[in-house]
Amino acid sequence: MAHRVSKLLAATGAVLTCISIPSYAAVNGLTEQDEFNIKLRSIYFDRDYDNDASDDSTFAQGIELNYTSGYINDLVSVGVSTYTVMDINSTGSAAGNILPAGNESGGVDDSFSKFGQYFLDFKLGNNGHVKVGGQKTKSMLLKSSGSRAIPNTFRGVFGDYKIGNTKLYGYVYDKWSRRHDDRWEDFPTDQSATGAISVIWGVGATHKKDNLILEAEYLNSHNYLSKIGLKISYDIKLEQSKLTLSTGIFTSQDDGDLFVTGAEGGDLDDEDTSGALTGLTKSENDGFAYYLDADWKKDIWSVGAAFTKVSNAWIEDNFSGDHGTNPFPTRSLIGADLTNQNETSWQARLGIDLKAVSPGLTTKFYYTDGSDAENSALGKLGGTADEKYWAVDTRYKVEKIKGLSLRWLFVDYTTEKSGSVDGVKGDRADHRVYVDYTIKF
Repeated sequence: MAHRVSKLLAATGAVLTCISIPSYAAVNGLTEQDEFNIKLRSIYFDRDYDNDASDDSTFAQGIELNYTSGYINDLVSVGVSTYTVMDINSTGSAAGNILPAGNESGGVDDSFSKFGQYFLDFKLGNNGHVKVGGQKTKSMLLKSSGSRAIPNTFRGVFGDYKIGNTKLYGYVYDKWSRRHDDRWEDFPTDQSATGAISVIWGVGATHKKDNLILEAEYLNSHNYLSKIGLKISYDIKLEQSKLTLSTGIFTSQDDGDLFVTGAEGGDLDDEDTSGALTGLTKSENDGFAYYLDADWKKDIWSVGAAFTKVSNAWIEDNFSGDHGTNPFPTRSLIGADLTNQNETSWQARLGIDLKAVSPGLTTKFYYTDGSDAENSALGKLGGTADEKYWAVDTRYKVEKIKGLSLRWLFVDYTTEKSGSVDGVKGDRADHRVYVDYTIKF
């Protein structure tokens, strides 16, 4: 008990120290355009599984110190971020969730710190830039997840350039740092040694004109997996409302010697193939999926519906440990991908702006049903499953306290399964609470 209280006091002390810095404080930087901020995130996860032995909860404090200079001689900018996460209270097997494993079985480490970002940003005239070093990234098929106390980051090169209404971009990364620990790691598969995937690289383009947006991206996880994504959206402005229609087509395909049985253990059932040896037998993926989505907004209301159809299983993870880069609107907000072989998913959404109750308060309700999922290796003979979830996502941007926002996310996920369908997860109810406070100087 005393140890838990001391951790709470340490976290509280760190928060109070940051908040106590006067808002008018001057930070001496390299240029007059320098930006410095402190981001505090108090985060609470509580996961309740059908199997009570798997239940866990975590209450932790994240602290980000982010500095970016203006462009020196209108050419290069410097950026650095330090990340700290401290455990306040954890129960169950929470390791690898928000903090790394501790010394005790099933426990988590008390805290960790690291340089999450360190980069040089080279300006390409007024239309583009090239960023080199450790950095956050965000594209259609690869992104730094922000769902934990701190984001994950990648080491490498990212560049973009705008020509008229079209932005071209590309990236090459050779390491990443996970959102729950302090290491920089090479990329593996679920069966390979760390570093077997030498680089993750991709190219893409975004075209925006009037009410139309076109997006395309190609990603390659070297000697393992390749993906292609195409998205189109169009806004139809009505008299007192707006209707947004969108669609997307996506493929995933085995692309080298690293794609063997069990290399993607979370999504594929290739270990069920007769004679297959996990880690040795060559495997295949020819994933294909598409979605249709409509979203209507009027006054305080938004109403949406989406449909996703998967042919062969579409793989979400670009490498082992990569979660959260799923472009389908029917994906679960927490957990399951709903992209199993021959799966059909439907989603209904209802959003409400509760500004009449309090400015900045919104909530959105989701219900998604996925049916007819099959074993990716043996089809219906190997297993079938239906999965569904409902969710509530409530956010509050506090008007009277600049930089303060809160979020409560609840997801209830259930399945009916026979045989084996690896992409279908265990039933669970998941509560997540975020309290974010950003101080800008």
